[in-house]
Amino acid sequence: MPLGTVAVVGGGINGLCIAWELARRGWQVELYERDHCLAQTSSTSTKLLHGGLRYLEQGHLALVAESLRERGRWLRDVPQHCHWLQLLLPIYANQRRPAWQWQLGLGFYDGLALGQLPSFARWLNPGAVQALQPDLVRDGLQGAWQFWDGQMDEQELGQWVLAQAKACCVHINEYEPVENLSSNGWLTTSMGSFRFDWVVNAAGPWAVELLQQSGMSTDVKLDLVRGSHMLLPVPKGRSLPSTGLFVEVPGSARIAFLLPYQGELLVGTTEEVQSLEEPITASNNEQQLLRALVASHLPAWADTAFKQERFFAGLRPIVHCTDGKASDVSRTSRDAVFRRHNQLISVFGGKWTTARALAEQLAQQAPFNGEP
Repeated sequence: MPLGTVAVVGGGINGLCIAWELARRGWQVELYERDHCLAQTSSTSTKLLHGGLRYLEQGHLALVAESLRERGRWLRDVPQHCHWLQLLLPIYANQRRPAWQWQLGLGFYDGLALGQLPSFARWLNPGAVQALQPDLVRDGLQGAWQFWDGQMDEQELGQWVLAQAKACCVHINEYEPVENLSSNGWLTTSMGSFRFDWVVNAAGPWAVELLQQSGMSTDVKLDLVRGSHMLLPVPKGRSLPSTGLFVEVPGSARIAFLLPYQGELLVGTTEEVQSLEEPITASNNEQQLLRALVASHLPAWADTAFKQERFFAGLRPIVHCTDGKASDVSRTSRDAVFRRHNQLISVFGGKWTTARALAEQLAQQAPFNGEP
């Protein structure tokens, strides 16, 4: 006999992992998704399974440690859909962060990985850097830190999670938007009203909006941050390196990536605050920023960046509890929080890498752990 019935709202990676974990523990789970699963935020990432090196600078050690632990679990459990990726962090004269600062951060980063790595971070001289990245701009190059992170085929990995959920008898209701939630277990979709023992609101960027349209409030505020990316084919006469780049954005404290991905160069990501009413597309300003990033680091690719590029964008929900203060989205954490209102549990925030850990944390809390 199942422990009870649960409706999970949201077919992104967090919703799928929650549904899978609860079903694995004996709950009868229905999942509702307004589009097809993995159609929105979960399909528009930088394709990395990583700890978030920049979060160390902000002091989010627990989040980084958890992310690195989960990175290792994905790479160990699903090697057919993810792999280790070698990255170079080039150091130039007069850049914002000196080489020693990155050395300190990478030492913590590798240390928190608890021996998972193919190799520890190491310093490469300019000649070794050029051998790995022959198109990288050389003026002022002092060398680079070489380190490792995970890269995924997010659609294939997401489909793997979906298959695990289905194997545990999660019933998937795609193209069935949830119109209303209640705190007593009722849920209304385009197909009618249904009652469950528990409802989990895992609608990602739309989690707060869903509560509001259901007449409920929350102390949690979501900063919706658009991350835009660019995909470039390999220019004629060039080759795509197997090593990615982790670089400082010129004139900014932000970090960006230039990565090999399925035979193309993936460039990203931007961070622009937007509302749910705005289209989730790369703005003209973001497109110019991404092109400029390519031109400043890989000038031989600049012409391609202006003629043969393709863009995609997605929303990331960044959590903070409402206190009336403005937040700097480039310095906020990707931690997730839970809020319970009787038989309704809402999940806010989270990231791809830690989706399984988030699901386990939720399953270990009341009411799913047997406590009232």
